[in-house]
Amino acid sequence: MSIEYRMTGPVAITGADGHVGQALQSRLADLPNPIRALGRSDDWTPAITDAEAVIHLAGTLQPKRPNTYQAANVETTKRVLDAAGGGGVQRIVFLSYVGADPNSDNDYLRAKGQAEDLIAASGIPFVVFRSTFICGDLDDIGPSFASYQTETGETVSVLGDGTQTLAPIHVGDLTAFLAAAALEPSAPNGIFEVSGPELFVLDDFIRSINPTGIKIRHLPGAIAKPLAWFLPQLTPALVDVLLSDSVASGDPTQTADQFGASLHALSDVVAVSEEVAS
Repeated sequence: MSIEYRMTGPVAITGADGHVGQALQSRLADLPNPIRALGRSDDWTPAITDAEAVIHLAGTLQPKRPNTYQAANVETTKRVLDAAGGGGVQRIVFLSYVGADPNSDNDYLRAKGQAEDLIAASGIPFVVFRSTFICGDLDDIGPSFASYQTETGETVSVLGDGTQTLAPIHVGDLTAFLAAAALEPSAPNGIFEVSGPELFVLDDFIRSINPTGIKIRHLPGAIAKPLAWFLPQLTPALVDVLLSDSVASGDPTQTADQFGASLHALSDVVAVSEEVAS
């Protein structure tokens, strides 16, 4: 049985064709709200102007040239706000990342922080979720971990020594936060960190989502950072994020309680081994 929310008007979703966007559409499918799924090339203005809520997912940690962090994360936010400014939008929900800061030296974290500031200054009630890495099911793990999945006998390449700490949030739990924030008027406004309830060491997590016996090859940060200036699939900002921990600063269950959401152990939904989960 789907949850009933008090806001039943149209919901515009940017980045709707991405991993989170598709999962969110599935969650909202049984609700009375008309869903307006928006891709980058769509005309956002008519879909957003008279929407009751906007869930802004568009953005990237790995822009492909000629796209940039500024264009993908800040300019898309300006598009949302330009369209929402003269309409009836009652709530904007924005998916950001832990560590977002408009003054950060990291291009990605700075762009996310700038986008947050734009939304906060808009005068429209808003919720920002600074999420840790997002994980799907084993057969649809999502872009955060896709490069860490491989076939038996192949080697997984990891930036750093593999001791980075992660608290990944399952995509199903994240969509519960997004739906409640957008459609429940009693939901709080502001900026919140969201993560999964378990901590993992990166190497252990990689072993848990792969067949037994896979090999892990580590690329030291001292080598990865210079390479990021020359390899098109890497950027200095991406390397910096991948070398860092991805955890929330507080108790994730407190935020879950505020939005009436639940956090599920990845050992339950992604079949992480008991040895790793413990």
